[in-house]
Parts: sequence; C-alpha cells; structure tokens
Amino acid sequence: MPRAFRFVHAADLHIDSRFVAWSGAPDQVRQTLLESTHRAFRNLVDLCIEREVAFLVVAGDVFDSADRGIRAQLRFRDGLAELARHGIPSFVSYGNHDPLDGWANSISFPKEVKIFGVAPEWAVVSGSDGPIAQVQGASYPTQEVRDNLAARFAPPPDPVLYSVGVLHCNLGSDPAHANYAPCTVSDLEAPGIDYWALGHIHRRQIVRAHAPAIAYAGNSQGRDIQEAGPRGCYVVTVDEARQATPEFVALDVVRWARVEMSIGDAATLDELIAMLDRKLSDVREAGDGRSMVCQVALTGRGAMHHELARGDSTEQLLTHFRERFVAEEPWVWLDALEDRTLPDLDIGRRAEERDFLGLLLTRAVAGMTLTLQREALAAELNAELRSGRDREWADQLSGADVAGLIDRARWLLAERLEGQDR
Repeated sequence: MPRAFRFVHAADLHIDSRFVAWSGAPDQVRQTLLESTHRAFRNLVDLCIEREVAFLVVAGDVFDSADRGIRAQLRFRDGLAELARHGIPSFVSYGNHDPLDGWANSISFPKEVKIFGVAPEWAVVSGSDGPIAQVQGASYPTQEVRDNLAARFAPPPDPVLYSVGVLHCNLGSDPAHANYAPCTVSDLEAPGIDYWALGHIHRRQIVRAHAPAIAYAGNSQGRDIQEAGPRGCYVVTVDEARQATPEFVALDVVRWARVEMSIGDAATLDELIAMLDRKLSDVREAGDGRSMVCQVALTGRGAMHHELARGDSTEQLLTHFRERFVAEEPWVWLDALEDRTLPDLDIGRRAEERDFLGLLLTRAVAGMTLTLQREALAAELNAELRSGRDREWADQLSGADVAGLIDRARWLLAERLEGQDR
C-alpha cells in the first residue's frame, strides 16, 4: 500500500551566477549578489533537513555555466553530502547550462546522490520500512538539445510505488524561452508517471494538479529585474491516495521588484521625496527580511514633471536614494529611477482648440504614413529620447512601438509650443 511522504522539487539553482553587470555597485550589494545563488542553495539544504523530506530532486541547471567552477561544485557536493548524512538521497539532472559535455573535475559525490545520464533511468527511494518512491530522470548530453526527451521516458517498473519524472524541458514550446527538449502534456501523460518535476522555465507554476501532476519549481534565486518576486522550490506532500500537494517555499536571498509611483499628489520637491521614501520603505517591507534590488518608474501628470525633466534632477534623486537605502539592513538598492511623467496638460482638450498647435496635434502626426513616422522618429526622437542609436533602430520598431513614441512626440510638441520647454 502506498505511504505518505514528502520530497522537495527544486530546479535552476544556477550556482555561481556572476552578476557581472553589478561590478560598480557598493561592496555589500555586489558581494550579496555574488553569494546569493550559493546561499539560496544552502537554504535549500536546510529546508530539506528541517522538513525531514524523503528525497530531493533537482531538475537541471544546477550550475550557471558548462565550465563549472570548482567552488560551485564543492559547495553543491558538500550540501548533498550533508543531506546524505541525514538520510536524504538526491536525484539530479543537468540541463542546458550545465550539460554533461561541459568541463567538470574529478570531484566525487556520495553514493546517495544519483546523477542521471543521457538515457532516462529509474532509481528507487527506500525508507526505513522499504521502498517508498521511484524516480526517473535524464541529463542533457550537450547544451542545445532539440529532441523530445520526454518521449524516451519509460513507464514505472513498479505500479504501486509513487513515481517522479525529472526533466529540464520547454513544455508547450513556450516562445519566451529557448526551445530545448520540447514536449507536450500528452508526452508527459504517456509513461504513466505520477509527478513531473520540471526545470528550465524560471517562473514557478503548477501546470497540472494530478494525473499526472506537472510543475515547474522556477529558479531558487532571481538574477535580474525580469525575475522579480519570491523564488524558491516546492515541498511536495504525497498522501496515501497518491495525491501530490506542492507547497511553495521561498529560498531567495535577494529579491527583485519593479514598481510605479504617480507624481500626481506631489506639489513640491519635498513632497515628491517623501513619497519616494515611503515607496522604497514599502519595497523593503515587502522583501520579508531580504535585501531588495528595485526599479521605480515615476508616472502620471503633475507639477513635478518639469522639476524632474530639468538637467540631471532624476540622476541626483537616484544617487540620493541609493545612499539613503543601501546604508541600512536589509538594504534596498535602487537600480533605476525612470521618469515617465507628463506635464499637467490636457492634451486631448488642447488638440480640440482651433489654433496652430491644435491642428498640428490632430493632423500633422496622425496624417503621416508609417514610413514617414519611422523617418521622423529616427531623426527627431533618436536625438531626443534614444541618443546614440541609428536608423536601424527605427526600422526594427513594431507598430505598437511607433504608436507609443508618436504619442510621446505629441507631448513633447505640446510642451514646447505651449512655452513649457524641458
């Protein structure tokens, strides 16, 4: 009869990510980022021990590079060895970042650690009272695996034991990610495996709750602003009825956030600074004790638009708040302060007036062909908004991009002809 147990599903640890773009940040920011993937893995080991799980599975991209650093390998080996001493075996697949043909030294792993090879194979997990689960996985032989690896997985050898498949793949050929080991839900249904522990997509998601359960754990530590929000793993509880209940647990050390703040309520610079201070304090609070890297976009219309647009005002505010919030623990590093504000001007009403500016706003820009719009944008906005880019930049714009920049151009035009020069 099946027994209840727990296991941890982790993926995309990317141990030893370099964070090279942050070389100019203060030491405490840079060092915390450089250590973050290592510390997230340490948190994973501690979690497995605290929850007394039956086993750990890691679904690919353990390391950030095919040329795995010795330090990263030692920390990974030592963490799994610690789990082994607590009676917790580990099952590891390698993915596109750390394929089997990448460089690795002769560091050996404990016998309780199963590193899957190219061909999918089954391994049995045993507890004090005998076998409790069976795990099958496969690693990438090289970086770009375009074959459907899921189609190679075999049915479970024991129909009674709960079964787990470990795979680094692009389920449904998600266009936002490299299409490595592409497969479909039907491919995962075919072998009769109970739970698919997937990696490669850094956004955690329960694709399917049961028959089979299919889940992406996401990555354990966000590495840039595109990976905002909590990052971690799933603790999966399997009951006697073979039903799996994944519980997300955060492992991240540094968290990323992108927020917006309207300037509409700020009539003075003091008020704007106070609002930004509260916003960044809220960001710190939302980190749940973690340090934060964030970007703030200033939006809306108001009196402070012209203050922000004057000279290097936005850069000076950025410097002020970096110094203010990086000095405390947990720190908040303001990566960017973006000015998307607009003047306190009703452009719709202004366009209805029967004068030169009203005519220009309603007809001159709207009457351009798409080609002429692109040429105008390349010539005017390249200097005004996108300094340093050439005509090729304009040729690559989508229709939506052009529409957005045309709207921005209308605001610039209205400001200048109304005598409100930036």
